[in-house]
Amino acid sequence: MRISTNMTYSNSLKYMTRLQSNINRLTIQMATQQRINCPSDDPYGTEVALTNSTLINQLTQYQSNVDTAKGWLSLADDTLGDASTALASLIELAEQAATGTLTDANRLAIAEEARGLYEQLVTCASTRYNGQSIFAGRDSGGTAYSLGLGATVSGAALASGAGSAVLSVEGEADPSLRIEFTGGGTVGTDDITCRYSSDGGDTWTEATLAAGETTLSCDGVQVHMQDGTGVTAVSDDDTGAGTRITVRPAAIYTGDADDGAQVTARSNTDVTATPTGTFSNSVVVRIEDDTTVTGPVAYSYSTDGGLNWSDVQSSDNGTLTVPGGTLTLAAGSGSDLAAGDTFTVTSDSTALTVRVSTSTSIAINNCGLDVFGGLYSADGTSYAGTGDDDLFEAVGQFIGYLETNDAEGIAESLKAITAGQAKMLSAASNIGAREVRLEHIQTANTLLASTAKNAVSNVVDADTTELATQLSKLTTVYEAVLSTQSAVMKLSLLDYL
Repeated sequence: MRISTNMTYSNSLKYMTRLQSNINRLTIQMATQQRINCPSDDPYGTEVALTNSTLINQLTQYQSNVDTAKGWLSLADDTLGDASTALASLIELAEQAATGTLTDANRLAIAEEARGLYEQLVTCASTRYNGQSIFAGRDSGGTAYSLGLGATVSGAALASGAGSAVLSVEGEADPSLRIEFTGGGTVGTDDITCRYSSDGGDTWTEATLAAGETTLSCDGVQVHMQDGTGVTAVSDDDTGAGTRITVRPAAIYTGDADDGAQVTARSNTDVTATPTGTFSNSVVVRIEDDTTVTGPVAYSYSTDGGLNWSDVQSSDNGTLTVPGGTLTLAAGSGSDLAAGDTFTVTSDSTALTVRVSTSTSIAINNCGLDVFGGLYSADGTSYAGTGDDDLFEAVGQFIGYLETNDAEGIAESLKAITAGQAKMLSAASNIGAREVRLEHIQTANTLLASTAKNAVSNVVDADTTELATQLSKLTTVYEAVLSTQSAVMKLSLLDYL
């Protein structure tokens, strides 16, 4: 085989270029301390590194979320600890007041101390973390509670379908105001006489609730009564007869409560939309074709605010099945539906959740009604408590009984306060359980992050000792090849003539 000078040059250049490329690659790896500097260095290793790097970034965010959740829950735990201390003092006062051996002056002194502890409890319930209320449900930007007035009513006949005799109370009453009806009748229909006292019944002021009126005014205090409520006159001979109202302090819940899912229509307000079910997340429903509520209705839905949409669904009767329940469309001022009409079903959950692992989300807040109770109005008109274990209402009633010298009421309120205490302690236990769960999740995330970092290190990090050896070997070979080729290239036939 004849080897030409051109072939010698070409082969020499090819081999030296290859050696230079390898030397350059090893030099870069030595400088970066990484075995993979571009995907072509190791395609499979690059995939492993990218997958684990993505996981590490996710876990870093999860750990940040865990820290946030721990901050919220730790503060809630500490706050309920402070509330428990104040509540223990209140229970001690209630036990003292219920003995029946105290004078009216003693009860008033206890009432003053109880008001201070009550305000302390309301302050606890309005605690904020980084400017956000931890007991206000989803409405964390607002204030969870405010001090106001409530009413304890006895001897009234509720109007048909009504939940209470008193809808709300406005004004200031310190001490509590005692109202007794001296005449009977129906609120909103009859002229009804009454009297009120702000000193426990020592002195009275006469007043009249006129026919057609439902608001009773007593020295700056407005008691808004339910139209149709029946009242009867009190009797000096029978202390249990007649209708009585005690206006006393109350904690008004102003946060978010589970009022059921709400629907907001965009562009089409002629059709009524009614959600049914439990919606843990908001759902946006989009109409796909022009139609009417009687159907068929082609629609799709999104659970991420419209970023992604489901496949087109169909309903023959105007009841649309969506995640969490159904949305029923009915004719209002109109029945037409246009393509592009949207209806947003807002979640009825009060929980603010954060994702703390690949498969777990944890609620970091609480709804104050589930912890402390208090007066709440879904419609802004009628206020009501949360039941027999409503702590704030129990304490408010206790203060009212103290300031109006109602010994029987004081004894009853002690049981209610104890029930409210159990409710609050149950909430504290739930918060503690979430804190423990976060600790376990944080440990698991740390282990996963460590494993992922090791996996990246194993495929990306370079062995500097091995690199130095390979680089030295290649450099020696390159210098030898360069020297040999230089000598060969100098040969010529003229040297042998």
